[in-house]
Amino acid sequence: MNHRQDPHRAGGLRPIGGVLNGMTAKRCAPPRSEPPPSSPSTSTPSSASGAGDGECPECKGLGWVDPGAPLGHPMHGKFVPCLACGAVACLHIAALDRHSSHLRQAELQTFDNFSLEGPAAPACPAFNAAVEFAANPKGRWLVIHGPVGSGKSHLAAAVRNHLTRVLGVPTLFLTTPELLSSLREEVGASDERRGTPRALKTACDAPVLILDDLGAERLTPFAEEQLFLLLDSRYRRRWPTLVITNLPLEELPPRIGSRLADRELCTVVLNPAADYRWGDGRVSG
Repeated sequence: MNHRQDPHRAGGLRPIGGVLNGMTAKRCAPPRSEPPPSSPSTSTPSSASGAGDGECPECKGLGWVDPGAPLGHPMHGKFVPCLACGAVACLHIAALDRHSSHLRQAELQTFDNFSLEGPAAPACPAFNAAVEFAANPKGRWLVIHGPVGSGKSHLAAAVRNHLTRVLGVPTLFLTTPELLSSLREEVGASDERRGTPRALKTACDAPVLILDDLGAERLTPFAEEQLFLLLDSRYRRRWPTLVITNLPLEELPPRIGSRLADRELCTVVLNPAADYRWGDGRVSG
């Protein structure tokens, strides 16, 4: 399958402006990992003198700025991440990348090199939905389901790459089997087994979560419970989530499938494209 085809050539596409272009990572000055102490002063750090060459003119390399809220305002004297350089977001992205799955392969998968020609043409609706989610994921869920090898994981990686490289949005990319394996190891290594496992908390609290291969392994009671806790936490908070699965929603455990089927929150898209790995249009599963 040729992955360098122009996605605009496929009929019916409505790609969001700017999503398929400019996939260049932001360059950030290394910031402080924590905000500076709160100060009663309403002047921002950017007014300080002595900024070195290459430092952000707004935060002077701190990564944080004082928004200048008036006395009595809840944000008075508190610092917020500097949007001019996005340095704090870069730190958060790097932190989540350490927990993410198979990023070495995913780094190469973008919207630009996703083919929509020949047997891959049926992927157009899923491609459009992924582009729209990547452009503005706030308060939205996207579920893409379909057969093995149809390009679903490529689209998930393309969403992740656009969010982190173009928009500077911290995003956690996980495969379900790797998440469950981490949870089993963490719980098995704990003598007390109390509290939320760190891997689960990281996934629950990620600004954007991409969960690939849901249903790829047999869901034991432990696995089903952990996945329900994860998805229910994000569902109740309406935190942006992209789920990739080979299974129809009705074949997932009811507690999980019902969350993914909520049409007020979730967009559910079928990707029926053929398995490109065969090279002749056959679908492998």
